[in-house]
Amino acid sequence: MISNNTGWLLSQWARWAKQGSGAPVGFTSPMFQDVLSEVKKPDLLFSEEEAMLIDSIIAKLKIRDREMAKALVLFYFSNGNASHVARVLSAGTEQKVNRKRVDVLVKAATAWVDACLFMREVA
Repeated sequence: MISNNTGWLLSQWARWAKQGSGAPVGFTSPMFQDVLSEVKKPDLLFSEEEAMLIDSIIAKLKIRDREMAKALVLFYFSNGNASHVARVLSAGTEQKVNRKRVDVLVKAATAWVDACLFMREVA
């Protein structure tokens, strides 16, 4: 990895996924397709291999804890807008999700991704 800053890696992954340069498996939901077509193509600061690694880890998180994965993806796709994530997670549910819960979900998901990356390094 070119950085051990997991938040930065997730930001770069989101840029990669928005760009459509690969085939993200973590979240290929139609929810993001309309956004993807209108996004400018930024220069990426990490490799396709690194992007695919992060994407595969997010796909595993999605299996393990869907809400946590969705919060993580929404957070990085919206450039860290916790209020937006709370609104999206609350939509269509009886239980409203507040920003504090979003913060907890995103921090837990980021820690999970970080642990997966660490385990790959020591293995």
